Amino acid sequence: MATLVVFGSITIAAPAAPSASAGGNTREVHIGALLSLTGDGATLGTTSKAALEIAARRWNDSRKDKEVKVVLDVENTNLEAEQAQAALTRLADKGVRIAIGPQSSSEVAAISEQADARGVLLVSQGSTASSLAVPDDNVVRFVPTDHVEGRASVDLMLYDNATTIIPMWRNDRGNTGLADSVRAAAMSSGAMVSDGVRYEPDTTDFSAALADLSTQVQAGIASAGADNVAVYLAGFEEVAEVFNTARTVAGLDGVRWYGGDGSAQSKALLASGPAAFATSVKVKGYPSPLVALPAGLVKRDAKLVSEISKRAKNQADAFTLAAYDAFDVAARTLSDTPADADAATLRAAFSRTAQGAKGKTGTIQLDPAGDRLSTPYAFWSLCQRGKSPRWTQTGTWTPAKDPTAPGRVRPKNCPES
Repeated sequence: MATLVVFGSITIAAPAAPSASAGGNTREVHIGALLSLTGDGATLGTTSKAALEIAARRWNDSRKDKEVKVVLDVENTNLEAEQAQAALTRLADKGVRIAIGPQSSSEVAAISEQADARGVLLVSQGSTASSLAVPDDNVVRFVPTDHVEGRASVDLMLYDNATTIIPMWRNDRGNTGLADSVRAAAMSSGAMVSDGVRYEPDTTDFSAALADLSTQVQAGIASAGADNVAVYLAGFEEVAEVFNTARTVAGLDGVRWYGGDGSAQSKALLASGPAAFATSVKVKGYPSPLVALPAGLVKRDAKLVSEISKRAKNQADAFTLAAYDAFDVAARTLSDTPADADAATLRAAFSRTAQGAKGKTGTIQLDPAGDRLSTPYAFWSLCQRGKSPRWTQTGTWTPAKDPTAPGRVRPKNCPES
């Protein structure tokens, strides 16, 4: 288990009555989890659940004095605001004070006021919307905001000689934030950005949206040339169906496509139809950014990543390990804070424990709004390996001192089959 730096020396009991061990000294604390185990966010949801289960087991096995036992309470949100609200109510009614998740910004936006009212601290491993960066609320995020990821995506597109960018995005808080950040970063760098295409979260037929996109792509090709046009698509698992439909729309496979973190390493995109589109000659693998693990930690934590991936039957990534780190900080905070502490005291204790903590995702530094300041990113692409497509790392992005300023891109091609 990673060693974290803990500030302060406050002590805790659980919100519920402690359960006694054989020696009568064990106290039980509950940590909640709000995860999308079904639906569009299931890839991150299932890997996060596996990571949290392993973290809870390791925590309980490592407590030699057995004074504190952590119980994990997992709720499925299906990436839907209403389900997230109901799930948070169930957790709060059980006395849960800290919950890992939810993983999408739309869910965070829907339940943040409820979390404030119920005194539950939310620690999201996936929410990136910069519009949710609010100081002193009950939301902490262990990933940077969309300003940082948007800059990383634009830097890669510019490196690939894109001068015209055509965005397409799912109309929710997180993906809209990514599209907005890409637009702002691209335009500040001198690139042209079209109006783009927005689709609703319940869309199942993407033919109309892609017809609109095709019109904008053709206009971009006419003015800038196909090699200088890029499509940026921000969505979740439904991107697989977008690609399935895009195969039937003339011209969409004639330019490069780039993605957001919501569909990176998605299992749904490995299906034959979506993968055929993504790995086509011009589309170039649909490179998509994910928070990168520090180089020195990849080898050290390879066994943990493998264990999580095997348990989840999905590849664990840095967002998954952000959930693992969130659990560790939450367990330490609850072990060192009085059970009757008010929300402000609990939030302050969590922030002190997190700040400077050395976790699986590297050293954690939070900004005044409780969001991760910055991290490097890795680009992942769908590469054809023999007869099977596979998510493969195809580059890195290192932030500048100002993480919203242009950083350093080091791309590489898909390996030869």
